[in-house]
Order: sequence, then C-alpha cells, then structure tokens
Amino acid sequence: MKAQITGNDLRGRRAGRLVGALGLLLALVLLAGGLLPAYATDLEPPPQLPHYFAGTVSVISPPGPVPEGTVVEALVDGVKKAETTVNEESGYELLVPGEFGDEGKIISFKVAGVQASQTAAWVSGEADDDFDLTIAALPSDSLFPFPLPCFIATAAYGTPTAEQIDVLREFRDVVLLESAAGSQFVALYYWLSPPIADFIARSDLSRTLVRELLVDPIVWIVEATGDIWRN
Repeated sequence: MKAQITGNDLRGRRAGRLVGALGLLLALVLLAGGLLPAYATDLEPPPQLPHYFAGTVSVISPPGPVPEGTVVEALVDGVKKAETTVNEESGYELLVPGEFGDEGKIISFKVAGVQASQTAAWVSGEADDDFDLTIAALPSDSLFPFPLPCFIATAAYGTPTAEQIDVLREFRDVVLLESAAGSQFVALYYWLSPPIADFIARSDLSRTLVRELLVDPIVWIVEATGDIWRN
C-alpha cells in the first residue's frame, strides 16, 4: 500500500510539472501572436528627463568671456531644443529635453550663432555642471547685440550720460565696430575694463586723474577728427 501511495505522489508531481511547462509554452505562443491584453505588450515608454548643462562661455580670439546677454543654443542632431542667454559672469544653464530614442544622439551648441567647439551625447537625466563652451570668435555683426556702457569713462565722469561719453560711443559704433580689428579691440576693452572701472570709482582722486589725463584728451582728439571719420 505504501509503495502504491508513493508511486501516485510521484506521478502527481510529474503531472504538475508538465502542466506548468505547457502553461509557459502557451503564454509564449500567445505573446508572439499578439493575443495577450494590450497593457502587457503596448506599454508606454518611460518619460525622458532633460539633460542639464552649465558652465562658462568664452572666445578664443581675442581671448576672454562673451558679453552678458549673448544667446546660447543647444541642438540635438541639428534640431534646436533649448536656448538661454549668458549671465554677467559669462555663465549659462541649459535644460536640453529629449524623447524616447534620443539616447546617445549628438548635442551641439551655438553661441551668438557660431558653432561651439564642444559636443556631447544626450542622456536622459544626465547633469554636466562644468561643461564650458568656447567659440573661435564672435561674429562682427552680432558682437554686441545690446547697448554696452563705457565702463572707464562712466567711472571717470561719474555718470553714463555725460556728453563726452556720447562722443566715444559714436566713435566706437561708427569706426571701431566697422572693422575686424576694431571689433576685437572693443571686445578686449569690455573684457578688461569692468574691474579697472571699479577701482577708479572708489576715490575722487583716481576719477579726476583718469578723466583729466586720459579720457578728456581722447575725447578731444576724437572730436577734433570728427569731420574725417564721420565722412
């Protein structure tokens, strides 16, 4: 009797394994034939998080940061995905969105419309905190796409509305920004002059010396030659 019970138990286990194997095989057949419910085969792809970039933006020639307000663009496989502007410290931040299937696609960057030297592969949720961008040079036609102050002259006169500063601005716009060399000189000036202007503005003596020994003579020469460079 005991042997008979043991044999029945063994046959039951074998039958259970066979049923399980047949069930697994049936599920695979149904999956391959598209007969399982839609929620089992047509799952939505997971949401894609933006790729975060932050860093500084600078020019190789002449060397230095780009002006505040310069536009920075990010393109994924040549398609524009994000845009921002450079802050006063020549820094930027960009959140570059992507879609399912964009993983690994190339991100390129443009600064003031000029292709940056750096590229990256798009990764969902990636964060690049020190991704500095560089370009060969700013285009002359968009070098300063916004009004720029004359830092040193403003510090020397104590106001940005002095008539002498208007003369210098006119010379900058009419003469200097019309040539590549002049544009590079202006770009270098706006890179170097802010800390110098801060130093000048700290004391009346330094303002007086710079105004009478440097700025006033330059203004006099520019005004005296106005008939030449205005025509």
